[in-house]
Amino acid sequence: MKKCLILIVVLFLISCQPEINVIINKEPGRITGIVVPVDKAATVELYQGKLIGETTTDGSGFFEFDDVPPGTYRLIAKADLYGSVERSNIKVADGEGYDVGIIELIPVPNPLTSVYPSNGARSYSINSSYLRFTFNEYMLPESVEEALSITPEVEITEYYYPTESYGNYSYSYTFYGNFIHGTEYAYLLDTTAISGYGTSLEFPFTGTFTMEKFVINGIEFGYGSNSRLEIRFNGYVLEDEFEKIIFKPGTAIIMDNFYGYSYSPSRALREYSSTIFYIKPVTSWMTDTTYQVTISGDIAELGGITLGKDSIFTFETEPIQVTYTYPHNDQYYIGLLPDILVRFNNFIDEGTIEEALSVTPEAVYEIYSYRNDEYSYFYLNVTTGLQSKTEYNVEISTALTDIYGKHLKAPYSFRFVTQ
Repeated sequence: MKKCLILIVVLFLISCQPEINVIINKEPGRITGIVVPVDKAATVELYQGKLIGETTTDGSGFFEFDDVPPGTYRLIAKADLYGSVERSNIKVADGEGYDVGIIELIPVPNPLTSVYPSNGARSYSINSSYLRFTFNEYMLPESVEEALSITPEVEITEYYYPTESYGNYSYSYTFYGNFIHGTEYAYLLDTTAISGYGTSLEFPFTGTFTMEKFVINGIEFGYGSNSRLEIRFNGYVLEDEFEKIIFKPGTAIIMDNFYGYSYSPSRALREYSSTIFYIKPVTSWMTDTTYQVTISGDIAELGGITLGKDSIFTFETEPIQVTYTYPHNDQYYIGLLPDILVRFNNFIDEGTIEEALSVTPEAVYEIYSYRNDEYSYFYLNVTTGLQSKTEYNVEISTALTDIYGKHLKAPYSFRFVTQ
């Protein structure tokens, strides 16, 4: 079946990786900075969605990335015995440099070795967010939990930790919680965290991170008259919010397979919320039509944070057309009592078939029409044998319409030769 291509024109920027900002045919720039303390050889990683470069500081703490295409980046600086630090929204203009200034690494207290996310991290994903502390000694889980405080206060929903020491060199303690979109958090791990050997954290450790704002992070559309539209959010949304999406022209639509894939901050609401709206028409999308879809800025995620502003996009559907025939055009050696089939990319008005159809030379047949969930088709049941070794031509005129009253754009014909 020839598929009906639906073109989506997105009028606003939506991206699963908001750091990506590719500009073609521009002069590269550079990113520089200094990491202190300067006597520590720090590693500096450059990201644009994914890791794209890595360098180390020199004896004065200086680092540089050359030949950086214009765009928006983030970097992470880290060194042994120090916590990592993130800088984001680094904008490199055409042929220019960007100096991030001084990045100060903070010592981590023994036996702590690392913390995730990096200090100063921004746009941290709400659906996979966690706070993880890694130590080089086994720490008593209850002591780590009691030593941690987060501001503003967060409900910790899950806590994962090693059950006992196995002589490893790395032990991770991970906290999941009901973090809120667009909120900056500060955490403190104090010295009441104690190892299995009775060693306290050397000194308190602090850091900050900011959750990403609540946004639409993807729209996808399939092919065909009954394709589903997928609207993806970066947070869990209740099914009732679906009513805040408006289609013009108005079309009867339904939610299809409402569920999400990401970690849900509230397990009790998991079955009632999703990160993805799957939308399908009850019958089909109208042919030869430009749809305008408005996603209301009042749509809210589970925590009550709204999108804040309306977002609009459009898509265009193809006109009604023939997608398949049997016999195929120019097919030979067709039997004298064939079933001649014509399939369409949407649902046709069955009452217009007879007027629009002609077969030359004349043939005696009965017309049967059918439809499934996605399209219509009809076939001609030839009741009197066709002439042998004869070329037949089947034509469908523009008098044929679909269920929306849209006519075939141009006559369609195919031919075949009998045995």
